[in-house]
Amino acid sequence: MTSFTYDETMKDYADIPEDENSIESDPVSLRQQNSAPHTQQQAPELPPRPENTSEKLQSQLKQVEHRLNEEQQAKKELQQELGDIRARWKETVKEFNRFQAESQTFVQLDDQELIQKVSQLRFNIRNFVLQHFESGQPLSMKDSRACLNNILRYYPNILGSFEEFEYWMQIPPRRTMVIRAFLWAFLQRDIFGEFRWAGKDVAGTFYHMRKALGSFLGAASGGTPDEIQAQRKFHTWKANTTTLVAEWMKLDHQEGRKEREEFSIEKAKEICSYLAAFSTSKDKELASRIADIIIEALDLDLLLSKQAACVQWWYGAGQETQRFDPESMDLEGEVGDHVYLYLAPAVLKQGKSNGESFDRTNLLLKMQVVCQPIEALVQPGVDQGPDARKSFRSQISRGFRHVRASQS
Repeated sequence: MTSFTYDETMKDYADIPEDENSIESDPVSLRQQNSAPHTQQQAPELPPRPENTSEKLQSQLKQVEHRLNEEQQAKKELQQELGDIRARWKETVKEFNRFQAESQTFVQLDDQELIQKVSQLRFNIRNFVLQHFESGQPLSMKDSRACLNNILRYYPNILGSFEEFEYWMQIPPRRTMVIRAFLWAFLQRDIFGEFRWAGKDVAGTFYHMRKALGSFLGAASGGTPDEIQAQRKFHTWKANTTTLVAEWMKLDHQEGRKEREEFSIEKAKEICSYLAAFSTSKDKELASRIADIIIEALDLDLLLSKQAACVQWWYGAGQETQRFDPESMDLEGEVGDHVYLYLAPAVLKQGKSNGESFDRTNLLLKMQVVCQPIEALVQPGVDQGPDARKSFRSQISRGFRHVRASQS
């Protein structure tokens, strides 16, 4: 009988390699494989546990809060930057306004100063007329007719017909009114807006340039926004150019007044020749006082030409028969319904002295007028027929409007 020991038996098995995947090496695995079904099924996926979902939401919330904080910080930085930009913009605007104010050399005259200067001129003209033309001394008919013809040739239809004009000039209180009206008509026609203060040569150039540019402006006031803007630019140009010319010619100094004084003396002699027959004063004294008035008017016109505003001398709306309007007229003499004579024009101002608000026109001074009832407009001895009264009334009511129309 052959006997085997344990060591010999294990020696025989030691020559077989070990294989964990081998079926023979694991009898238990063999039994499990034999008992498993042929088709293997996957287990269903289970939902995450609630505590995992809460943690995820909290993480997302923290991320959103972090982004929100970043955006709020960026917004604060942008707002601070915008504030800095606005501050620099305001400073730039201030610098620009200062530069613009320095570049605009025209003088700014407020309304009260203008009213005071025009009122002073009115006062001086009235005093001059009362002092030299209120005498009750009878006038030489021959001399007075010659003066009247000169006045009417220079200013046609200043007071209706020649007979009516002659009738008024023989009555001292009415004579002073007519001469006041005549002097203001002369200033409005030959002095204001004519640049006479610049001398003969420069005044002509300035006048024609203004006429050429002014022809493109349209209406004297109002109009479309483009027309208003054009008027503002024109009067700003006029103001700046006047100031430069005045500085160049030294018109505000005594040496620059010489040519104005010479013009005033020459023009005063002409006016004196029209009025001498109606005064008892000596011609030299009369001419000297008229020259003073002309100088005062020239200085006022120079000052007004330096304004960016547009100052107008206004004689009414131009109706054939104009009723008295207390809103725009001051009455002198007898109370009446209809304007008989314009003693002094009204003063209108379009825009401000700094060139703004050209869409507005303000009445600074009312016109001074003489009125009478319409039935009293025909003097005694004149044909009282309806046709004659209508014709004569039409002549009277025109007054200085005929003079102003002949200038345009």
